[in-house]
Amino acid sequence: MKMKNITAVRPSPDGSKVAYTVREAIMTDDRSEYINQVFLSNSDGSNAFPLTRNDKNNTNPKWSPDGKWIAFTTNRDSKNNLYVIPVSGGESEKLTDVKTGVGDFEWRPDGKAIAYIVNDATTDQDEKSKKGKNDWYFMDEEYKQNRLFVLWLNEKDSAGKKVQKKLITENYNVSDFSWSPDGKTIVFSHGKSPLVGHNVYSDISVVDVAMAKAKLLVNTKANETRPLYSPDGKYIAYQISDEAITWGGASAVKIYSVPDGKNWTLLATPDENGALLGWDKEGKQVLYGEADKTLFTVYKLSVDGKSVSLWNRNATDYLSMASLNETGTHLGFVLQNASRPGEAYISSLIKYAPVKLSNIHEEWMNKPLPKTEVVRWKSFDGKEIEGLLTYPMDYEKGRKYPLLLNVHGGPAGVFTQAFIAGNSGSYPIAALAEMGYAVLRPNPRGSSGYGTAFRLSNQRDWGGADYQDLMLGVDHVINMGLADSSKLGVMGWSYGGFMSSWIVGHTNRFKVASIGAPVVDLVSQDLTDDIPGFLTSYMKAEPWEDYEVYTKWSPLRYVKNVNTPVLLQHGEADIRVPFSQAVMFFNALKRRGVPVRLLALPRQPHGPNEPKMALKVMQSNIEWFEKNIHGKGKGF
Repeated sequence: MKMKNITAVRPSPDGSKVAYTVREAIMTDDRSEYINQVFLSNSDGSNAFPLTRNDKNNTNPKWSPDGKWIAFTTNRDSKNNLYVIPVSGGESEKLTDVKTGVGDFEWRPDGKAIAYIVNDATTDQDEKSKKGKNDWYFMDEEYKQNRLFVLWLNEKDSAGKKVQKKLITENYNVSDFSWSPDGKTIVFSHGKSPLVGHNVYSDISVVDVAMAKAKLLVNTKANETRPLYSPDGKYIAYQISDEAITWGGASAVKIYSVPDGKNWTLLATPDENGALLGWDKEGKQVLYGEADKTLFTVYKLSVDGKSVSLWNRNATDYLSMASLNETGTHLGFVLQNASRPGEAYISSLIKYAPVKLSNIHEEWMNKPLPKTEVVRWKSFDGKEIEGLLTYPMDYEKGRKYPLLLNVHGGPAGVFTQAFIAGNSGSYPIAALAEMGYAVLRPNPRGSSGYGTAFRLSNQRDWGGADYQDLMLGVDHVINMGLADSSKLGVMGWSYGGFMSSWIVGHTNRFKVASIGAPVVDLVSQDLTDDIPGFLTSYMKAEPWEDYEVYTKWSPLRYVKNVNTPVLLQHGEADIRVPFSQAVMFFNALKRRGVPVRLLALPRQPHGPNEPKMALKVMQSNIEWFEKNIHGKGKGF
């Protein structure tokens, strides 16, 4: 928990300097939060210093077009507002004073204005109704939407405040946006509401800034997002899903021609499931990044749709947090591997040649770390499955160790070669290895990074072939002579929680299970989560159309088979996998007399976002495994 994290790396327009943010956990008697500070350095890593120094959260630094200012958001006045600070040093200036919080923002290309997104504020009538206990509502009929505003930095109204204007009056939710090079228009994506289930059906429109009048550009059955103007303003690149909106399905990059409205699709990348990063300087290529097995690859896609080239060829470290500067000349990112913590880096787009910028982990560099390697095995049908195996600290060949199977979420998640002791997640891999455990983190079918067919191969089959992939991975590690088959544990969060619940209902080979935010009943999950259509997409039917497939793959159906001691952990404010899912499994196991505990996490969403809660989850996992595998302690 004492480790720091790089959370953003933003090169300046000319690539000579870099702004990056450093996150750390603050845990005192009256505080439990993660805060970020903005740092500034030269592009060779020299002259690094903190640009912000207060005890509040400072995030999302973005350079002015002339490189003299950095705008950022901070909650120093309780709400997340927009500030600007000179790069040369000095006090920051507050630009907005919103009641809800500023979301994303972008400088106008001439630096004279900033566009930003803000959610609708609670009205006086809302407050009056709440106070008078007359605050009823009809579900899904009214929404607080994200609106697009523009603020002019050098223009003030009669009250002496900077002039700002709401650009969008239509009742939809604005997400991604991009200024045209001449600053006259903004292209943006929008959905019906802020709900995730609505934003997977986003369209793209453009608004005239002077007239505050929007018109629709792209409107299909697919999900269109992340629109970005080319440097000359002639084209707009954007991401598009398949028309069926298949969760975990393929996505692509399309180009929209502004003069004539024509569009075309660029060549596909291997995984067809990444993120559009931006345009290069000449406007002839766009950059696109995606999972590549246990690493991350950045591609250059030619705008004519004829070629795809790999940018970070021969990279052996895991790249994340990729951010392209506005001029399309430099990419900022974090590099790390299983045994080396993440630091900020920059490279010119001309050639992948990363230069280290930060050195936030110097005090930890001499700490011993266990070995982690990529392992592969054949599944029942001959398909090759890949995973990461972390050895126990001070591993001795020939000796057998307890093995913990860690299942990722998603199901289209992926385990990558990220640093195993980073301040993130609910399972402290390095700490467990220090205590003598081996940890296997497989990427079974359904995972990202291995192509669309692999990612969709668990449709209507949650707990079928993917379960066999996992069990054969455990067998593989046992056959390596590393694992003690009598001392096995399983753990996972979200889909990993589903699979862990499924595993204990289908085999007694595991002595203990730690299950986080699990889906245990597919029907109730599908009808209560915040992503309607997600399970329908995987099961290819609504629950009432094929009830049997939903019950067949529900772990709750097999709870009568469970004998494994189970620790459940779940956030009470989770809307992705409602808290009731864990409660159902807890009550069922308790009634059957199976050893079970449920760690309830107040205020937490789909995973702990407060340091003290994250710490409690990690400590509880360690104690639960120690109790049930080694018979030590009380299991908290």
